[in-house]
Amino acid sequence: MSQTVQGVRFGRLILENNYRTDDPEEEVPCTFLDPQKGCILKGDDKPFDCSIWPLRIMDKNGELVIALTPTCPSIGSTPGENLVELVKSGLGEKIYEYAKTHPYIIKEYHEGFPIIG
Repeated sequence: MSQTVQGVRFGRLILENNYRTDDPEEEVPCTFLDPQKGCILKGDDKPFDCSIWPLRIMDKNGELVIALTPTCPSIGSTPGENLVELVKSGLGEKIYEYAKTHPYIIKEYHEGFPIIG
C-alpha cells in the first residue's frame, strides 16, 4: 500500500537513479533526494536526522558522538570552522537531546567519520 505526503507518493519505493555515493556502507539512498535538485522535501517535512545532514549522531564504543558524514559531496571529508562552531554553539545539544527520546536516529560509528562533538 502506498501513501502520499504533499503530493509525493511513497510506500513501494523505486530506488533506481536516486542519489548514491561510492561508499557501500552508506545508508539506503533517499528517494526524496534528487541528484540535480537536492532534497525535494520542505523544511518542516524532513525527518530530524535528514535536517541535520551531513551530521550524524553515532555510537562509538558505547559513547554518543556527533560526526560528519564524509561522503557529503558539498562539504567533503573535513568539517569547516563554521560547522564545528554550529555544533558547539547549541546544535550539538539539540541533537543529543533529540536522540534521548528518539534512539533510532543513532547510527553505529564508521571509521573515518570525523567526530565534531
